[in-house]
Amino acid sequence: MRRTVYLLLVMLVVAAYFIWQPGRDDSGYEAEGSLTTREITAAQLLTRVEQRTRALRLRTARDVLPGGFAAAMAPLIIDWQASRPEGPEGFIVIHNLNYGGNPVDGFTVLQAARVPVYGVAAAEFTLVPLDNIGRRGLVHHGQLRFLFAEAKPIELLDFSGQEAGSDPTIDDLVISWEAWRPVGVDFNMMVGMDPEAYQLTPRAYAGGQRFLEDALGKRDWYSYTLRLPGGTEGLAELLRVSLALSDGVARHTVSKLFALGAEEWARHAPRAADGSPTGIEQWQALQEIVSPHGENADPRINLPEAEQSYQTLLRSCATMALYSINLAVDRLVNRGLTDGVILENRMLPELARQEPWMLEITQSNLPGVFVRAPYALRFLHRHPEAMPSNIPERLDAAGLLQHSQGKRVEIHYSLHGQTPYGSLKSNLIR
Repeated sequence: MRRTVYLLLVMLVVAAYFIWQPGRDDSGYEAEGSLTTREITAAQLLTRVEQRTRALRLRTARDVLPGGFAAAMAPLIIDWQASRPEGPEGFIVIHNLNYGGNPVDGFTVLQAARVPVYGVAAAEFTLVPLDNIGRRGLVHHGQLRFLFAEAKPIELLDFSGQEAGSDPTIDDLVISWEAWRPVGVDFNMMVGMDPEAYQLTPRAYAGGQRFLEDALGKRDWYSYTLRLPGGTEGLAELLRVSLALSDGVARHTVSKLFALGAEEWARHAPRAADGSPTGIEQWQALQEIVSPHGENADPRINLPEAEQSYQTLLRSCATMALYSINLAVDRLVNRGLTDGVILENRMLPELARQEPWMLEITQSNLPGVFVRAPYALRFLHRHPEAMPSNIPERLDAAGLLQHSQGKRVEIHYSLHGQTPYGSLKSNLIR
């Protein structure tokens, strides 16, 4: 009974927080007014494909894709032709890695990188509190962080090698599932209960870039070190699953945006003698480029179309990260790698289904939220992992977290304390 009352209070506080603060996005910053945007054309996008290993510098709040969707939020996409994912020296080439931009002056830099499959030395599930309610916040962002061995780092493809005196490598990768929306449209948790409200974008960051952006929003990291069966093989499998799952969703989402671009172009394009729109071939070529490649035979990686949009409880940052972990573990268990896994407590790779109250609540005021509270409580009882703060406990119960001296490993990273990269004083020259 006490737990039920607590969950009800949590839900009501969360609802009030997001109903009465519509001008705050999920980064913790106050929203700006109307913005002047620049849509990236089909010709520019095709040029980008031709120069795919070149870094792309975008104005974060200006540059958009069809529908006004922020280009800076573009998802990671795998270059399957350039990748060699099998074998001990296997690697995966990804595009749209966010690294090198400056959030203060409003620039995002997207890069191409070669990621060594068996370079992962450790992996973390990280909670990022988005508010100051309670000791560690009430609402959290959740993400996966991969740490690479010094001998097998990630290689940025647009930087000269060490023979020129530069360092083209980074040591960690963050995969962050987010609600992709047009520039100037704020994230709202209640609105996100409608699966038609936002697109789903799996964003890739260099860890240092993501930590900097979180630190500017006064958000710390609480990271839990994962313990996967199979050791190195388990870490490699989690990386493969996370990247492949991201690529499948990314291609679906970007294809929808390019189809929207083709529709917009067709309405305004000059007409040929037969009445057909001219120049639409560029949009069709882009759709072909991002079409699914069929690299993944596992249908749990290629999600059904109905499960490829953002939803606050079902397909959020944290639930998608957890789904990646559970899917990787299930694939490992099916191969006979079960060391350390408490099989009766592990979660199968499943995503919960939409329920009628979830859509109804998007149009509700606070009394309406209260009326639907019993439905929400039943859902949270069946799916406690829908609240990101519950995920470490679920992982620990399944034997999937590292322990030290009898306690699960939990690391608190803070800009003014221990950062993931040493002390700020050591790294900052001024």
